[in-house]
Amino acid sequence: MRRLIKRICGIELLFVVLLIGAAAASAQIPLETFNQALSAIPLAAHDRILAAIETGTSQPEFPSDHLLALIQRLGPIAGPAKDKESILLMLTRAMERGLPIAGLLPASFELARALEEGLPIEGVVLEALKGIAQGSPISVIVAGITLRLVVLWDVRDLLFDRGIFRAAPGAAGSVATALPTEKFDQLVAQIADAISDYLEGDGRPYAGEAMYTLVADRLRNLPEAVVRPEDVDLVLDRIGPPDLTEIALNALS
Repeated sequence: MRRLIKRICGIELLFVVLLIGAAAASAQIPLETFNQALSAIPLAAHDRILAAIETGTSQPEFPSDHLLALIQRLGPIAGPAKDKESILLMLTRAMERGLPIAGLLPASFELARALEEGLPIEGVVLEALKGIAQGSPISVIVAGITLRLVVLWDVRDLLFDRGIFRAAPGAAGSVATALPTEKFDQLVAQIADAISDYLEGDGRPYAGEAMYTLVADRLRNLPEAVVRPEDVDLVLDRIGPPDLTEIALNALS
C-alpha cells in the first residue's frame, strides 16, 4: 500500500505545483474541448457530466487541465464504458455537491490505471460515491479508494499465484482453473469487498480466520448465476487465513 500511497501523494504534489502555474491557462479550456473528449466515451450521463464541468470551470483554480487529461486517458481504455462513466460520475457528484475535486483526481487516475489492468473497480467507486453522499471529507474518501484498490490488486495477484486465472476469450474450459472473465472478476471483487469492509469496520488484520470465514460466507451465499459453487470451492481450497492476513497488513501498512 505504501507504494500506491506514495504514488498518489506524488501525483497530488505535482498537481499542486502545476495548478499554481496553470490556473489561468486552465480557465481558457473551452467547454467544447471537454465535450469532444467526453464524446469519445459512450456515456449515458454525458450532459450531466458536462454541466458539472461547466459549473466547475467558472470557479478559480479549478483543475481543468488534469480533469481533461483524465477524460482523455479514459477514452482509449478497453474496459467497459460503464466503469469509465462511474469514475466520471464520482467526480461529477463531488462537483455537484460543491466539493473540490483536486484531491480526488490522483485517486481517479489510479482507478483508471486499475481499469487498464482489467480490475473490477465497480465496488471501489460505489464506496466512494457513498462517502460523497454522506458528506465525508475528501481525504477520507481518497483513503478508502486507496485501501480498496490495494486489496483488489492483491486479491487478483493471489489468485494468479494460486493458478486461478481469467480465461482468454473463447478459451474458457480449456484449463480447469481458467475461469470465464465475468466469474473470475466477481470472485476477485467479492473477496476484496469482504476484506475491505472488514478493515474499514476496524477489524484486526491479524484475524485471518475471521476474514476467511467472512469471505467464505459471502461467496457461498451468492446466487449461482453470479458465482458458480465449483469456482467458490476452487478458490477457498487454494487460499487460506494467512493469505488474507498478508493482504490486510499490506493494505494498512
